[in-house]
Amino acid sequence: MDGHRLTRSETDKRIAGVCGGLGEYFGIGPILVRVAFGLLALMGPGLIAYIVLWIVMPKGQPGVAPSAHPRAKMSPALHIAEERFARGEISAEDLAQIRTDLTRS
Repeated sequence: MDGHRLTRSETDKRIAGVCGGLGEYFGIGPILVRVAFGLLALMGPGLIAYIVLWIVMPKGQPGVAPSAHPRAKMSPALHIAEERFARGEISAEDLAQIRTDLTRS
């Protein structure tokens, strides 16, 4: 165990820091998490899930960068590609190809 805990983000938050915290923990862009919650909210369980996580997740420390989780070190190029995927500008296949190309270098 590397001591990395799931907490609400104090540095990347829009409402309560739930999506930012999930993004930091899993090493993905918080925009993807926000899009997923938005889609879930349209289908029903997203808003309730967000509120439950808001209550259950402890608050992170302000000004503390995410710890050294293996997936937390994301290249800026991959971060941009994930944001473009979240906006619908590139397909899942394009994102997978970008990830493959970046891991080869």
